This record gives sequence, C-alpha cells and structure tokens, in this order.
Amino acid sequence: MTDSENKNATLVDALDVVIEKGAVVHGDVIIRVADLDMLAISIRVIIVSLSKLSVQQGKRVDEPHVNESGDDVYMQKLERQIIKAQEHINQMINADTPQQMEGGLAQLVLTLIKLIVDLVEREAIRRVDRDELTQMETQKLGLNLEAIETKIEELRLVFGLKEDDLNLNLGSLGSLR
Repeated sequence: MTDSENKNATLVDALDVVIEKGAVVHGDVIIRVADLDMLAISIRVIIVSLSKLSVQQGKRVDEPHVNESGDDVYMQKLERQIIKAQEHINQMINADTPQQMEGGLAQLVLTLIKLIVDLVEREAIRRVDRDELTQMETQKLGLNLEAIETKIEELRLVFGLKEDDLNLNLGSLGSLR
C-alpha cells in the first residue's frame, strides 16, 4: 500500500476531488423566524476546475493575461513584497500575545484562507502538469502563491498561532488538511 492509501482523506482532499471532477449543487433553503418563512434561497452552482473544462472542450478556456505594467515589473514587485514580508516575519516573533478573541478570529480566517490556497495550489499543479499555462503564467502563479503563503506565515506569527492551529479537527470528518 502506498502512503496515500494509508492516510485518511482530509477536507482539502475531498474538496479537491469535487473541484477536479466537477459537481452540480442544487438546493433550496428557507429561513424561518418565529414560524414565519422570511427568506428563500435557491442555489444552483456548478463547481469545476478550469483544467477540467479545458480537457472537456479540448482547448484552453481562459486567455493568458498580461499585466498592464508588464510581467517583469509585476514579478519584481511580488518578489520585493515577499522579501519585505519575510524580513517582517523575523521582527514579529517577539510581539506581545494578542487577546484570545482576536487570536481565535485570526485562526478562523487564516484557516479558511489556507484551505482555499491549498485547493488553488492543487489546481495550479494540475494545470502546470497539463502544460496549460505559459512559462510566464507559471512563474507569476508561483510568485503569487509564495506571496500568499508568506503573508499567512506573517499573520500566523503576529497572532501567535502555530502551523497546526491552521489545521482544524473536524471530528468524524477528520482533519481539515
């Protein structure tokens, strides 16, 4: 058995499969207050990765985007932001402990952001593996994801959170990541 067959699936794993395979979600929600129907929400959503659409249509479904200031300028700006954030992280280690409420809210927000970033990273890997992106798009994507991860790390340290704090235990569902 491989390592992937031995480990339990996480929420990120499950959502990644849904995004990669595609799913149609249809639901109706009625919000009732004091035995009165107050709000009806009808939801019809199609969830699918762009790489799946590309495979189904036999062509790339989005167009390469060119930054107005030029890709080199854009990438240099991202690299400077990453370096600045990394320097700032070292200064944040000695910061005072934030209040519990502030830390709890930060944990929730950062956990959700980390979940989305994990899913985006998996889709990025699929698109790179399928040669759907130009070299410049791949570099820009990599730098953007690195910048986001660096900012998450910075905020995690500001609020005194450990890496494990961004991986919630979901009870019988297992862990988030």
